[in-house]
Amino acid sequence: MRPPLLSLTALVGACAFAAAAGANCNGRVVVGVDYYPEQWPLEDMRADMKAIKEDLGADLIRIGEFMWHELEPENNRFNFTLLDKIIGLAEEFGLEVMLGTPTATMPAWLHSQHPEVMLKGPDSPEGYAGATPAFGGRRQYSFNSPTYLNYATRIVEKMVKRYGQKDTITFWQVDNEIGHEGSDLDFSGPSLVAWREWLETKYNSDIDKLNRDWGTTFWGVTYNHFDEIPLPRWTIPGGGKLWQENFRSNNSPGMLLDYRRFRRDSITKYTAHQVAILRDEHVKGCVTTNAPGGFWGKAMDHNDLFDMMDLAAYDNYPVWGGSTVAPDPSRVALDLDVVRGWGRLLGGGWMVAEQLIGAQGHDIIGFNPRPGQVYAWAAASMLHGATGLCFFRYRAAVYGQEEFCYGVLDHTTPRGTGRKWKEAQRVYKFAKEHEQLWVAPVEAKVALLYDNENIFAWQAQPQSLDFDFGSEAHRLYRPFWRHGATVDVISTKRVLASGSMSSGLGLFAKYRIILLPAPMLTSDGLIDVLTEFVAAGGSLWVSFRADVKDERSQMRRQPSRLAALAGADIVEIESLNPGVPESTRRVKGPDDAVPFVNVSVWREGLRVKEGTDAEALFNYTDSFFGS
Repeated sequence: MRPPLLSLTALVGACAFAAAAGANCNGRVVVGVDYYPEQWPLEDMRADMKAIKEDLGADLIRIGEFMWHELEPENNRFNFTLLDKIIGLAEEFGLEVMLGTPTATMPAWLHSQHPEVMLKGPDSPEGYAGATPAFGGRRQYSFNSPTYLNYATRIVEKMVKRYGQKDTITFWQVDNEIGHEGSDLDFSGPSLVAWREWLETKYNSDIDKLNRDWGTTFWGVTYNHFDEIPLPRWTIPGGGKLWQENFRSNNSPGMLLDYRRFRRDSITKYTAHQVAILRDEHVKGCVTTNAPGGFWGKAMDHNDLFDMMDLAAYDNYPVWGGSTVAPDPSRVALDLDVVRGWGRLLGGGWMVAEQLIGAQGHDIIGFNPRPGQVYAWAAASMLHGATGLCFFRYRAAVYGQEEFCYGVLDHTTPRGTGRKWKEAQRVYKFAKEHEQLWVAPVEAKVALLYDNENIFAWQAQPQSLDFDFGSEAHRLYRPFWRHGATVDVISTKRVLASGSMSSGLGLFAKYRIILLPAPMLTSDGLIDVLTEFVAAGGSLWVSFRADVKDERSQMRRQPSRLAALAGADIVEIESLNPGVPESTRRVKGPDDAVPFVNVSVWREGLRVKEGTDAEALFNYTDSFFGS
């Protein structure tokens, strides 16, 4: 068995750029369905696959990510009979297979023998300590549990040795929706051990440096040893979790930033371990994982995950349980552009692993897509760079937590019939007819930049009751989308790794406009590159709280360098929370065409620097600046 606790650097370095041998990962269009034959009478399987291939017109079935018990019904006793049959029938009908590693849900015997592998949730100010999830859900494991990693390693190795060289399996999916539904956070015993090890490594065993970076002299919370450091649980003064927060803790902002970095690295390390298994066996299929929505609300970085894989994949659910209307198409478009930016080849293909096609929800059902709406969402995915798409799901389940997740076929719909069957056929035909368009690189002259560590800082301190990073990014993105401009949405990490503009290697050289939403925490390297971009004639759009924190999450003692690039100083700030009077939100516009606008979330008083050609276009109408 492979040692479970290899270093993150070694794992990522070993597999980051080793693409699947001979696999065509994004140079063609592939369409399919998410198919769970184990959840229906097995005698239906042959007729299902025939209909999927010959009537529906799909290329691929996606299977396996919740089959651990089927494959290992007891500890170290394996049974691949059912999966062999599924893959064999797919081969018979000429269907490709996307096979998931089944580690998102552990079997009951594993939980019974090792309950210590479970994660632990954050504390609640309402009166309970962090809860350990009960068996019966999904993603309950701790990414930091060596025991869980050992068992996960064993089942993945068994699957890869059995199926890794099959031509039918053209895609491998690692786990399922990694870090989703709160599983990115963990306050368990294994997490505490790993947290202290992570800190000691980051600070090179220098506890004094940690104390300086966290500012522990404030409130006298200085540490003498790394083994004194707790996880950032709820403390006093606290209060209830805000809607934007993934957990509530009133510990040092530096500690909260490092904790989220630790969670990011823990998730990346877990994922890298499975990718290394696939690479070691030289699987023929392309390696990916299916990222869920809500990515900017999690303590993880999908760029790290997909840097070691062959292509990015995403579960596209514009609506979910409780949704009352379809979202603005520009918000869907922004999410799709984010996913395209995760891929190793910027502008290259990616996959929609799950595209909803019917009403969805676990216990509360939401908006049911109207006729043609799924076609529009699917077409938008391809227009934003997707070269693969699978509908979730082929047939709705009649039991389990997702029996209200409706599919191409509902519970009573006969094969080959129904509105959604026809709509899926239409999508597949559209995808195939324009294949050369979809596989062509997406070219953009506008880029929206984000930094996950800046987002982590906002997660800890939202500052306004109305602040949401995704909404602020969308505010800058939407005007360009509305005018038909293609926008790359990329991590600053990718930009800084690409080299400087003067060397001719930098990504910035291709863009005319850069959008920078809420860049509160900024690095010196980013400021240098942006300064160079502006000096070369680029247009930089910056929103509020720009360059006020350093990489320790400490407040800077110098004026904002990004404001200086605009020829201004920030002299006043104010959070615009719900209930702020209209007079405070009202701003005088530049001319009669735009006489007044109302602002929200946040406002800053900018003063034009003397000796610059900067010009104020909007002016406050109240006493925000004092006298």
